[in-house]
Amino acid sequence: MAATPDDAGALAVALGHPVDLVLPPDGDDGVRVAVSRTGVPVRMRAAWVTADDTVRARLGCPPGVPSAARPITCATCDVAAEGVTDRILLGRVAPGVHRVRVSFLGGGSIAVEVHADGIVAGRLPPEREIAAIDALSPDGEPIGRLMREGVHELALVAGRVEGRLGASHGLAAGFGAGDTVTGLPAAELEAGYTAILPEWLPDGFRQTTVRVEPEAVYPFAPPSIAIAWAPVAEGARILLRQCPAPLAVPETPDGRGRAVDVNGHGGVMRARGMAFLVWEAGDRAFGLQVRGTDDPEATALAVARSIPAPATGIA
Repeated sequence: MAATPDDAGALAVALGHPVDLVLPPDGDDGVRVAVSRTGVPVRMRAAWVTADDTVRARLGCPPGVPSAARPITCATCDVAAEGVTDRILLGRVAPGVHRVRVSFLGGGSIAVEVHADGIVAGRLPPEREIAAIDALSPDGEPIGRLMREGVHELALVAGRVEGRLGASHGLAAGFGAGDTVTGLPAAELEAGYTAILPEWLPDGFRQTTVRVEPEAVYPFAPPSIAIAWAPVAEGARILLRQCPAPLAVPETPDGRGRAVDVNGHGGVMRARGMAFLVWEAGDRAFGLQVRGTDDPEATALAVARSIPAPATGIA
């Protein structure tokens, strides 16, 4: 249960930023956990603060965007520093999620509360590995699942942040797990939505493969449709993958990826001999992988910009 609004106000003064909720002490040490949101896309963060408002530890999570298709994004946060030992689950859920159920490897589960604004924050038992997290409706029915591979694992140990980032969307990767189907109509029937195709491809490229690929970390989400085109000569390929947006782990520019414009929508281009482009437009997310052309980056941008704007609603 979160502490009182007065606690949140006092901790906001101590921390220098707004506090959404406070987890009360879990023992006699008097250490409270101040939970807050920051940035766009939203990132969750937590600070461990003593009774005299001394900040003992802070951890910030990667950004996450929950949605109906992927209703929970979260991280485990372990702290063993400055006399504080604690472990919490921190994240956000989509509207309609009443609570989350954390199942552990080897059996057993616990419920974690959903607070105002869809914030998930609660303590976890130590040294129990998560198997999956279910998003539950008000009547207790699961309406989405996040597998352990998609949960970020963060730890602050002796002032050093360690851990593992959860598996991302992989939209611009090569073919993954799934099934090759007989053609686009079969893929659309299985995926439950109509694919949007580019209106331009380089001369000589023809469709070679259509696959339906489930999202490994969100098994309840609609699968991706992956389509490849290649010329008669071997070595070149254009691979387009698409799925309902928004992505739970948004693509953001960093030291290896630069921001590009795709018909007014922000995208991220990465190039390592091949071109990898990810962007979201309306209710659709796209990933392009281009190899073997004279200029893979230019080809990827030209193909992406030839894709019509999605109609409202997956259909």
